[in-house]
Amino acid sequence: MAGTNAEALDDDLTALGFKKVVYNADTGKTVLLLRNWTVTGIDNAGVEQSIDKTVVVHVTK
Repeated sequence: MAGTNAEALDDDLTALGFKKVVYNADTGKTVLLLRNWTVTGIDNAGVEQSIDKTVVVHVTK
């Protein structure tokens, strides 16, 4: 997922049924427009996870 546009990833996660997605910026800034951010990682990547759990995505500009 690293290198993916955050807005595209959000669309994919929404299509899969995930409703609780948090985007953490490496700069500490609030992420408002996902299309302006690039994914650097996801907590617990590769681990099967319930769609009811929060997914934490790390992003950079």
